[in-house]
Amino acid sequence: MGKQRLVLIGNGMAGVRTAEEILQHGGNRFEIVIIGSEPHLSYNRILLSSVLQGETDWNDVMTKSRSWYEENGITLYTGETAVAIDTVKQTVATDQNREIAYDKLIIATGSSPFILPVHGADKEGVYGFRTIDDCRAFIKASKRFEKAAVIGGGILGLEAARGLANLGMKVDVIHHSSWIMQNQLDPPASAMLQKELERQGIHFLLEKDTEAILGTSRAEGVRFKDGTKISADLIVMAAGVRPNIELAKASGILTNRAIIVSDYMETNVPNVYAVGECAEHNGTVYGLVKPLYEQGKVLAKHICGLECAGYQGSVQSAALKMSGIDVFSAGKITEDDSTTAIKLLDEAAGVYKKAVFQGDKMAGVILYGDTSGSQRLLESMIKQRDITVVKKELFQSEDDSSVASMALGETICQCNAVSKGAIMEAIQMHGLKTAEEVKHCTNASGSCGGCRPMVEELLRHTAEQVDHVSAAKQPMCACTSFTEDEVVNEIQIRNLSSVHEVISALGWKNNSGCQICVPAIHYYLKMIRPDITYEEHEEETDIIIPQMYGGRTNAKELKRIAGVIDKYQIQEVYMTHHQRLKLAGIKPDLIERVKEELGMPYCPQQQRIAAIKTCPCGSPHIQSLAADLEKAAESLLIPAKVSIGVSGCLDDCVYASVHDIGLLKVNGGWEIYAGGQGGQHASPGELLSVADSAEEAGEFMKGLLQYYRETANYLEKVGHWIERAGIIHIREVLFDNGLRGQLIERLEKEKRLAQQETIKGLM
Repeated sequence: MGKQRLVLIGNGMAGVRTAEEILQHGGNRFEIVIIGSEPHLSYNRILLSSVLQGETDWNDVMTKSRSWYEENGITLYTGETAVAIDTVKQTVATDQNREIAYDKLIIATGSSPFILPVHGADKEGVYGFRTIDDCRAFIKASKRFEKAAVIGGGILGLEAARGLANLGMKVDVIHHSSWIMQNQLDPPASAMLQKELERQGIHFLLEKDTEAILGTSRAEGVRFKDGTKISADLIVMAAGVRPNIELAKASGILTNRAIIVSDYMETNVPNVYAVGECAEHNGTVYGLVKPLYEQGKVLAKHICGLECAGYQGSVQSAALKMSGIDVFSAGKITEDDSTTAIKLLDEAAGVYKKAVFQGDKMAGVILYGDTSGSQRLLESMIKQRDITVVKKELFQSEDDSSVASMALGETICQCNAVSKGAIMEAIQMHGLKTAEEVKHCTNASGSCGGCRPMVEELLRHTAEQVDHVSAAKQPMCACTSFTEDEVVNEIQIRNLSSVHEVISALGWKNNSGCQICVPAIHYYLKMIRPDITYEEHEEETDIIIPQMYGGRTNAKELKRIAGVIDKYQIQEVYMTHHQRLKLAGIKPDLIERVKEELGMPYCPQQQRIAAIKTCPCGSPHIQSLAADLEKAAESLLIPAKVSIGVSGCLDDCVYASVHDIGLLKVNGGWEIYAGGQGGQHASPGELLSVADSAEEAGEFMKGLLQYYRETANYLEKVGHWIERAGIIHIREVLFDNGLRGQLIERLEKEKRLAQQETIKGLM
């Protein structure tokens, strides 16, 4: 049996990718003929804006060489347009008087720029932005003219505007909506983007409807329906595209907005298929690379007679391709009665993040300024992962090395379905050093280019793994060669229960230890075996700080404190920065009597939680939450003093984020920070999570505190612990409901033991 002839109308990205898939699955089953209207070989039109901006070379745009067609036995007709399809005779006629018979026909005619039907739209100097020739015309015009107008404030229009500005032209962007990229961004993200583009010299005219293109034979400006005008020598229409369906429609193939297809990309005519931007599946026309490639994969398997699941639609996502501006959007971005949203706005850093949820699943996301987690979020949306996973990914910062923490099976390149594991394997097997080499070997970043930063990061990460040399071990102190982790491990393995046993069993050089190791060993013993009572010697102190949970007190307590101060002539009374009264200079023989007469708990001077600082203008339930947290941590040993701030007002008057742990009330929920630093060189901590309720925030804080207690080194501050352990790892632990629950159980158990020990000490 001879080969069947497969004719493909369209030499663009969707059509050629489908041909590649057919070659992979069908081998020599088909004689393939491709008809392309443009005079060029197949190229990546998505990268044209990068060429215009001067960031990509022309050679990088071309995806196939002529030898590729020849080696695969493909007959290619470039610069030739299909003008008629005879579905009865099964032939295609071209404008070169060529008639080509087919057994199978794939229509991949793509789409064309929508040229506004206004007076003067046919003048010289008016272009769409779709082809290599358009791009070359812009570059040529920029050398002769100064002013350009781009009609359309969507992705393509903005990328064209940036390219023209980079070529030295003064650019006006004309947009009918009140904000740019309204299909991909909400007003806050759009405003941030517009502000940045204006800073780069691009001017915007919003809510403007074009009425006419001015000029005689050549375009000289634009007139709007409100009567205003602007001058322009080059006019780019980027107001959307229209599927090229005229050929199919004239041939009796069923169309709507595009060519209507089944789940297997079949039209209503036998042996005729459609794929890409000219196809309409379940009422949706897709214009992005990933859906087109997914359609091509399904069609190739089906046309080769292989069993496969039909095409079920795709999640729409988009990224703005501009150097220095990171924008990503996917899925449903508008909010309504059926949705909830989580938002993060950091104006100082220029970062905005928003996730829209339907139930407990993410329906859409917007990222501006930090898109490092875009591919993970997109995969989470596609796989319908739980909201807790999405929250973790949403608030992961750009410095969190997101690629390093990804599982090997997670997808890096969504367009070409290339996983992290596949890229790492290629890097290691073939010694790849650059993103270009990875692209040629795996196809990763070979389409829209949005994942190229992740590919580059993965290259760096893989190189670091290969070249990594373990840092020299730092001993606990001069008394031993053991590190702190090794000491902890030996205590657990050998079941050691005293400082003397540890020093003796591990062969300390100094049999008595030193001021560095003895307190540390004592701390680790208490943490490992909280059920054992250890003899300990507390330093004598002349200070008492009456406990005031959440910074709250009352007249009765204050009168009692005042009476004790007066009775025992306590001369030094201070207000601490944690909103507590400190009674100092008490005579040693009076300490116990003062404690007894106060009749109040007091803040211990050991290595325990510092008092929680609360917002004085917050509501009572804010202070109740702070008091509950303080009680939960009371009496527990902590690796290092921990300051906690709880703020319930918009002014954040206690600067919650610069505490070791901070809790900030925001509209609709709570933000939880960790690792902040106060003082002269104050810096905010990491945003660990958001919570919908005070109860949820409290649970997260307890889990965080216990995990810090269990894994931090002695005297290691929260910020240093986060830096060492890794913010991603800490989030993974705390976002796991089961693990967080176990941490809280251990916290409560150890608190009960500590309280029992305190009671025994008082008896």
